[in-house]
Amino acid sequence: MKLLLVTLAAILGCVAAIKVRIEYRSPWLKLTVPENGQGEIRGVKFHYVIKNVAFTEMGTLTRDGWQYMSDNARVDGADSIQAYAEIYGHNGRVVTTDRSILRLDGAVSRGQLRLPPRRLRGAVVFRDDFNSLDLSQWKHEISMYGGMNWEFQVYSNDPKNTFVRDGQLYIKPTFTVEDSRFSSPDFLTTGKMDMQTLFGSCTQSANYGCTREGRYGLLPPVMSGKLKSNPTIRYGVVEVRARIPTGDWLWPAIWMLPRDNRYGGWPRSGEIDIMESRGNAGSIGIGSVSSTLHWGPSSGENKFYMTTGAKHTNDWANDFHTWRLEWTNTHIATYIDGKQIMYVDPGSSFWSKGGFGGNNIWSTGEKMAPFDKDFYMIFNVAVGGTNGFFPDNAHYTNRKPWKNTSRTGPADFWNARNEWKHTWQGDKVAMIIDYIEMRHW
Repeated sequence: MKLLLVTLAAILGCVAAIKVRIEYRSPWLKLTVPENGQGEIRGVKFHYVIKNVAFTEMGTLTRDGWQYMSDNARVDGADSIQAYAEIYGHNGRVVTTDRSILRLDGAVSRGQLRLPPRRLRGAVVFRDDFNSLDLSQWKHEISMYGGMNWEFQVYSNDPKNTFVRDGQLYIKPTFTVEDSRFSSPDFLTTGKMDMQTLFGSCTQSANYGCTREGRYGLLPPVMSGKLKSNPTIRYGVVEVRARIPTGDWLWPAIWMLPRDNRYGGWPRSGEIDIMESRGNAGSIGIGSVSSTLHWGPSSGENKFYMTTGAKHTNDWANDFHTWRLEWTNTHIATYIDGKQIMYVDPGSSFWSKGGFGGNNIWSTGEKMAPFDKDFYMIFNVAVGGTNGFFPDNAHYTNRKPWKNTSRTGPADFWNARNEWKHTWQGDKVAMIIDYIEMRHW
């Protein structure tokens, strides 16, 4: 310990020797503070200025040091980029580096930054460019389960809900009554859904997921898709390029769950939400995307609110964006187009971070437990639900037609369809995935 403190003092006590390295090639910007390999630096906050506009971003530890990278840096005629960093040591000390300046003459701005091809950044565990839907790599959820959120959709393996077109995967919700099997006027209130009979399988029986009858409550008024990857990863990078959907009460997600639940049922074994959004217009919908970790010894002690972040703009659904998860044995971070959404370092452990009492259920694991086991990828588009993801008192463009306390949420939602159905337009309701790549460092 004495040696580490001496080394830290040597590094952080001589700030003039620490410089932020600035690299730029339009539109990419990369800022780096070197790490000496001893691990004394706990975190780095970068500050940079372009044309008198200041930006602040948290760095991520990489093999080349602490870095921040953005592929959306627009210099627009600026003559320089200036940057400095705040460096946080494990002993609580914070120091500030001197200011670095990159002059943007023509030679520098055209090509100093060397970006290796995406496929070469670490050992690729799994990649899918969706030239076909490979069911040896993916499996459908086929169920009316709806999580513990009592969502309003049924997940099927129907090709109108999950399909590949022009090298892209579509997950597209449709109205149940548009299917010829369910088109009778009173099917949702008097019919019967048996997943085994209709779709050849049922993957989740909880919450009446395999069989329901409309006389006991409205059958799911929407059909949608949910795919789970067979490949898994533990520590590394997950990158997904996708376009999120638009349409009231849609709930798209790009997320991960543990393969084996080694620490017990949810949320004891963790959940990694790389991207969640809402299809509604405005800041409560497509203007915001979020990332969240779920963890705790029970559902009532889920400390997700300590490990969440969001990015805001006018409309995240108007184009494709690249989401990235960086997952190491010391931290988890998520990004959209190179801009950080969430950064989580649990300190000594998640058990300590959560302030839980009693026996540590993750004591047999590593520092990142429960996020120290293999996780698989999930893509889905859910609809509605009564768990509060769509808050009752938020300001929506169209009225929210159900209450989260209601036992008739699906019926309230469906009976008000003339108020929101016009927002579901063609393929805009689909989440479209261009590619996914999992790779180790």
